[in-house]
Amino acid sequence: MRYFWQFLIIAAIIVVFVVLFFSFSLSVKDDIHFTDDATLTAPTVTVVDPSLGSDTAPVTIVNFGDYECESCAELEMSLTALRAEYPDALRIVWKDMPNTSQHPQALNAAVAAQCAGEQDMFWEFHSLLMANQANLGPELYTAIASELDLNERPFARCLEDQSTLPLVQRGFDEGLALGISATPTVFVNGQSYTGAMTTLELRRVIENIINVL
Repeated sequence: MRYFWQFLIIAAIIVVFVVLFFSFSLSVKDDIHFTDDATLTAPTVTVVDPSLGSDTAPVTIVNFGDYECESCAELEMSLTALRAEYPDALRIVWKDMPNTSQHPQALNAAVAAQCAGEQDMFWEFHSLLMANQANLGPELYTAIASELDLNERPFARCLEDQSTLPLVQRGFDEGLALGISATPTVFVNGQSYTGAMTTLELRRVIENIINVL
């Protein structure tokens, strides 16, 4: 009988240690931060990253951009056109990379778009920001929210509290870890290209990938 109770006590201790170990592991995984010391060679894509297209599409373009970057707006038009051309073959993922030293509204615009994302309207908000780069500011963000018929009170609260700043920071930190120094920078199936690629240039890259599948 004594051995039976000793066995139960040892088993209970083992269970406690296993639970604590996995709890610690999960908390660590949820707190991953990308840093300059990381050795990333390609961007990650998770459920928190805004994306258009199927996650099984043969071509994935990850776009690190800035809402005040003129070349980013030009690239946006190319990506929109290519999405229409390749609706089943192309997936587009957005990553925030605001250059706050040169673009004073880039960070706030990114936060606002992610706030819209909380109401499943990221891409609509994103497109209107790109189309109105010259007018970025609180009045524009409120106007776009109204135009998209967002629930204005939670949107305003999100914007004021900057609740989505960690999402923006995550993309920015990842960009630093990848060595990105200019926007736009895109990764097409892991291969990086910096600068506003034309629609023709991007189409060639996409076609090259599709043709070898």
